[in-house]
Amino acid sequence: MEALKTALQLLQQNNFKITKQRQYLLNYLYQQADFYISLAQLDQKMRLLFPNMSHDTIYRNVKEMQEIGILETKMFANGLRVKFQCDFHKREHSHFICQQCGRALEIPLPDFSAVKKSLENCQINQYHVEVWGVCSHCHKKATSKV
Repeated sequence: MEALKTALQLLQQNNFKITKQRQYLLNYLYQQADFYISLAQLDQKMRLLFPNMSHDTIYRNVKEMQEIGILETKMFANGLRVKFQCDFHKREHSHFICQQCGRALEIPLPDFSAVKKSLENCQINQYHVEVWGVCSHCHKKATSKV
């Protein structure tokens, strides 16, 4: 729940009103924090609860919340997906991302000592590692159908 409080504080600090719609959007994504949710799924859920809410409003809110670091977005083969920010404290880590269900699992950063050594005359400012594949749950489902 601390992360949800932090997200609401970030909204306020960036001069956004805390509306019922924004609270619900954040709460919904927070409850599914280990998954990238398709924007279509999020849009459907939001418009079911708030029928007068437009597609543009939902997408604009996602974009704005992504820009201030509350949400993360990733492009999947079937379109853009969104998830609640996993770490507001910027702890260094990587993710394994399931290409089928969108599950995001935190994994430790690999040892970059060989990379740093091969670039010894260069200044490395940052690096980012993601591992994409199929999670054990999706893999199990796929192999049980065969």
